[in-house]
Amino acid sequence: MQEMDVYAYPPGKLTENEKKLPCARFFTDYPLHKPSPIYQQALDQGPMDPKDAIPAQEWLSLLDIAEKGYRDVMYGYCMMPDGSAFYIEYSTSPVTWQGKWRRWYGNWYNRYSKSTKPEEGNIRYKIWNPIEHWDHRFINGKDDSEGVWSHETLDVGKTGDPSKGIPQISYRMNLREYGLSEEREAELAAKDVRVEGFWEEFPGHPGHHLVLRFSRPCPLGGRESVNCEWLGYYPKDGQILRDESTPCSEEMVKNILIHNTIERQHLYEVLPDLYEAYKDKDLDED
Repeated sequence: MQEMDVYAYPPGKLTENEKKLPCARFFTDYPLHKPSPIYQQALDQGPMDPKDAIPAQEWLSLLDIAEKGYRDVMYGYCMMPDGSAFYIEYSTSPVTWQGKWRRWYGNWYNRYSKSTKPEEGNIRYKIWNPIEHWDHRFINGKDDSEGVWSHETLDVGKTGDPSKGIPQISYRMNLREYGLSEEREAELAAKDVRVEGFWEEFPGHPGHHLVLRFSRPCPLGGRESVNCEWLGYYPKDGQILRDESTPCSEEMVKNILIHNTIERQHLYEVLPDLYEAYKDKDLDED
């Protein structure tokens, strides 16, 4: 019999100053579980067949199933024939999950506790994925309209020190500029389908990533989400363009999928308690 295992948090993960912060208990007291058995089974089967992936130039075809239905493969990763990489991640939220928790957290972890020191990163972001997250903030200090800056590793803890990761800036896309019609957008919204597109760059490092995701009511209750990412593509002037300088490998795209899987699982566990503890406090309160 196998048990759902947890990741070990390396020694020295929090500074002495961070350990004194009240929110530190949400880092230390909630173990980070490895992928659930169903996800792990899919990962153990190796990469998906590229024919079951979505080519980047057809990225909006993901929305063909946004109202109902599923693709042949809903969780997997692969290299693509042109040397880029792709993954698709399917997940469901608990029936008890409340969207207001996630909206609050998106605002809270993009700011800093007043006692945090600049060289320490952002403990609020570290809580989400203790083995890989280091820092996160709004570029303009107030919202994501000018991009969101982050710093993390994406090798499932192999580096052992998230501060040694690379920076990333994520920009929200206007999907109307990239083929999503006003009529289709309204149809999806009427069915409570929420769609988001992003692109990512890595200051000081080569490459771009393209992201498209949607969530919808789950037939069994709660919501189900589908998240896709194309390593080696970016949007510009209404077109989806290839960036051949983007580092891509089968191990890399698999690790990014695992990273997203475990942090999503973890947020479902820790966020309800974190929200209750901080929802009525000032945004910079420790």
